[in-house]
Amino acid sequence: MKELANNDQSLTSLLHRLSRENGIPLSTLKLNARILRELGLISYGSIRDRRPARLERLGVFVQRLLWGESERASLELVYQS
Repeated sequence: MKELANNDQSLTSLLHRLSRENGIPLSTLKLNARILRELGLISYGSIRDRRPARLERLGVFVQRLLWGESERASLELVYQS
């Protein structure tokens, strides 16, 4: 999720780069991306609907909680509702 915070790449490009840089199998990254999308934390395009992968509002909230910014995360979720 950290990589999606400032991303302008397609999911495929991002996952290929992460796989290459970190030695993580591409299949593992794809599975986890699909799980994150099903949880509503990230979104990404498809072959027909090309758009960059990005964090959704809930994903930003979770990311901030994980980075120790819980006060900011909860306030922004309330104000964005």
